[in-house]
Amino acid sequence: MSQIILSALLLTSFRCRLTLQEGLFLTFLITVAAYLLSPILKDHWLAPLQTVVQNFLPGVFWLLCSSLFNDRFKITFWHLCLVGITVAFPYLGQALAWQDLDASTILFEHIPQLLEFILIGLALLEVVRHWNDDLIERRRDLRLWFCTMAGLYIFGLIALRELILPNSNWFELWQYLPVGVICLFTNLLLLQYRPSLLSPAEHLGLAEQASSVKANISRRGRASRKAVADDNEFEVPADVVAQLDDLMTEQFVYRKMSLTIGQLARQLCLPEYRLRRVINAGLGFRNFNDYLNGFRIKEAGERLADPSKPDEAILNIALDVGFRSLSSFNKAFRDSFGITPTQYRQQRRES
Repeated sequence: MSQIILSALLLTSFRCRLTLQEGLFLTFLITVAAYLLSPILKDHWLAPLQTVVQNFLPGVFWLLCSSLFNDRFKITFWHLCLVGITVAFPYLGQALAWQDLDASTILFEHIPQLLEFILIGLALLEVVRHWNDDLIERRRDLRLWFCTMAGLYIFGLIALRELILPNSNWFELWQYLPVGVICLFTNLLLLQYRPSLLSPAEHLGLAEQASSVKANISRRGRASRKAVADDNEFEVPADVVAQLDDLMTEQFVYRKMSLTIGQLARQLCLPEYRLRRVINAGLGFRNFNDYLNGFRIKEAGERLADPSKPDEAILNIALDVGFRSLSSFNKAFRDSFGITPTQYRQQRRES
């Protein structure tokens, strides 16, 4: 509980406004806290409220994973409905039973349980989707150490508590231990001391760092610039950025459908992790596919606006610039321009 409270306080920093991801993570921490309080509040008048909050845990975890790893995620009415079903239907079935009305066990018990498993499965799917395309190192670590561990634990917890060991005394005792382990790993991942706070300057090599920066400024033969990748300072070499730009704008490597960041790193003779940092810190992209799609959409827009080829098939354009299908091209194009490729072509013709 102390680790959860620490995470919540550091997350909010006593702020009133949070991002969607921060709000969902805070909500997730509240649901976990409610789960940990269940043995303490078992016979307390707050027990019904604690149970309701706890039952939101699978749905909130799904929303949290979706928001963390999908940069375009937005909560819709249907998301809330799915989460609400897992919480509300069991209580609705109990209310009908208290009124001596015939409540369907399948509808009010089994379907919500099945939906909980589905939501956890969707959360884990979101964790592994586009894992290799994620350019943010800490977010890649978060996929593995927090979301995968927590997702598998929640999935196993529901299966053991509801289906396999519903009345086991030893399970009631030991089910909370993995939560402490997960909280520990999460705090190790997210939190760190500031070295400058506890160590004197001479042990940190600040003087050497300062002289190195001055030396870099004085000799600009190979210009380099500082950028911030996540919360870590990272030096982005201009020559690598120039090589990367040449591969994209002169050699058009983005047209290869199956291009991966590993293949691109080998072409540049760079370690893959370093290329991730260059694209993230130096160019400001969080996802490798978004980086490639920027070039693809730019070329597609130019070809759609070409007056010499007014009837060129949109599917051919999509495949030529590197998209796997027309549907993925249409979605990416609409995200960039706000309209479909057909509408874009029509507008350019009229102008």
